[in-house]
Amino acid sequence: MNSQSEIDLDTDASAIDVTATATPSGGLEQRIFAARVRLLYSGIGLTAAVNVTNATILAVVYRNMVGGGMVLGWLAFMATSILWRIWLVGRFRTAAPADGAMGNWAQRYMLGSLWTGSAWGLAAIFMLPEAAPAYQIVAVGVLGGSAAGAVTTLTRHYPAYLAFVLPALAPVAVHFARAGGETGYGMAVMSALFLIFLLHAGRKQSDALEQSLRLSMENQGLVDHLTEEKARAGQLNAELRREMTEREKIDGDLREREASLANAQRIAGLGSWRWNIRTNEIRGSNEAYRIFAIDRATESITFDQFMGMVHPDDRDAVTQAIAASFKDGTIYSVVHRAMLADGTIRVVHERGEMEFDENGEAAVMTGTAHDITEQHRILQELEAAKSQAEDGSRAKSQFLANMSHEFRTPLNAIIGYSEILKEDAVEAGQAESSTDLDRINAAGRHLLALVNEVLDLSKIEAGRMELYVEHFDIAELVGELVSTVRPLAVKNGNELSVDCAPDLGRMAADATKVRQILYNLLSNAAKFTEQGRIAVAARRLEEPGTENHGGWIVFTVTDNGIGMARDRIAAAFLAFDQLDPSTTRKYGGTGLGLAISRHYCEMMGGAISAESEPGRGSVFTVRLPADVGASCTSATAVATD
Repeated sequence: MNSQSEIDLDTDASAIDVTATATPSGGLEQRIFAARVRLLYSGIGLTAAVNVTNATILAVVYRNMVGGGMVLGWLAFMATSILWRIWLVGRFRTAAPADGAMGNWAQRYMLGSLWTGSAWGLAAIFMLPEAAPAYQIVAVGVLGGSAAGAVTTLTRHYPAYLAFVLPALAPVAVHFARAGGETGYGMAVMSALFLIFLLHAGRKQSDALEQSLRLSMENQGLVDHLTEEKARAGQLNAELRREMTEREKIDGDLREREASLANAQRIAGLGSWRWNIRTNEIRGSNEAYRIFAIDRATESITFDQFMGMVHPDDRDAVTQAIAASFKDGTIYSVVHRAMLADGTIRVVHERGEMEFDENGEAAVMTGTAHDITEQHRILQELEAAKSQAEDGSRAKSQFLANMSHEFRTPLNAIIGYSEILKEDAVEAGQAESSTDLDRINAAGRHLLALVNEVLDLSKIEAGRMELYVEHFDIAELVGELVSTVRPLAVKNGNELSVDCAPDLGRMAADATKVRQILYNLLSNAAKFTEQGRIAVAARRLEEPGTENHGGWIVFTVTDNGIGMARDRIAAAFLAFDQLDPSTTRKYGGTGLGLAISRHYCEMMGGAISAESEPGRGSVFTVRLPADVGASCTSATAVATD
């Protein structure tokens, strides 16, 4: 029992996390010291119970030898020291001090150890001299056991161990030395040797604890470092896997885009190439190699090999385009023929851009090669067809223009003779013949109008139609035209209204052609409208900031006649076009009026447009410059008054 008096069995020191409050800023020595102090304060319950029990037994044994008052005083002194140590442990646990504050707590515990050790030393001083040898052995055993038991607990802080052992055992050695004699000196030497042994054992225990703590903390540091490195390695591996996944996705996207690009180049017949001017190597895409019939296994060709494929007649153009790009970075653009190994000739449009190095020297040219062989063939066929059509049209127009006199002369004779015959018939009292002569005259005039329209159209297409520009009053022209057309409108039961301000002013244009345009529109409105409304309007439109400083004159002709579908509006302005054959049979006409009106408008620098809806009527808008002489094309002959 005595040997366990200073053993703290409340807490297993090996189970204490000595690094629990260690801070990264504290050094290793500070952390070790703090861990030793925490172990010192790790438990007090069983230690206190053993000390109180041993002290009580010793007091009972010596109560009759020393005196009851002295024994009780000593016992109270011992109990007070133990209670103070219990209170100190409670304060420590409540405070939970940091590593840097452990020095003060170590000193406080050392004072408590000194107090308890001194209490045991007082027992040796006051009790041993009065006791018989047998009782002295009991006292020495209790004191020695208490000191030996302190090795396991107080050596956690060696100064606290010294503060307990020296006051507790030194008085025993002194007592036996003073007693003298063979027994006294022998016991004194044995007590001194036992004290030295305990001091040495305590030092060894303290050093072993420090070494154990040091290794534990160093190992814990290594474990923490390895844990951090493992976590970092795991993070790096995760990042690497993520990067690999992203790289695989990017590579997949790149391969998909490359495949899409190659497919697009194949479909478009557009290849890409790169010419390294320093090495004189040209590398191309699969489509570029296909265009020039180069083996795809060939990594590159030289510039001379490329020029060897260019048609001899086109080499100068290619050389000049490249030279211009070398000179000032001009975009290389040329169309040339490429001669393939099998004798096939392809037409290629090449474009490229020069890249210069830091010294301003040409370094690389990148570009495209577009196979336009098929487009070139189609273009040639179209040009040939266009040329043939133009030749035929010119021949037709020239023929009609030359035949104008031959057409008009007999028609004028028919019209003239019919009028003379009608006058003679009336004078002769043969009125019944007037109806037939009127029919002959009307048919002749209709045929003459048809011939005039055809001849006018042929002149326009042949480029022989001229403009005769004159200044005229717009309101006056509209009024005269309405007077002419009104009988046609009234014939089908239509109302004809006019919206033209008297002070609208004058315009410079070909009055005859303006009159013809409006007449065509109004006569069509009267022809295709029955029991409806027809309106003609004129207004001046100013547009500051445009090239036409004189403004515009806008005419509109509106009706609520049969109208036409929107998809037929554009065709209505083509020659010989009408809505359908039934229209021609019912309303007559040649389908030339709108076509001629369109040509007249364009000749005078204007335009004509239409809006229409079947069954609801049409709106035709004519837009002409107020000064045609300043706006018409230079190809149009202009005579001003």
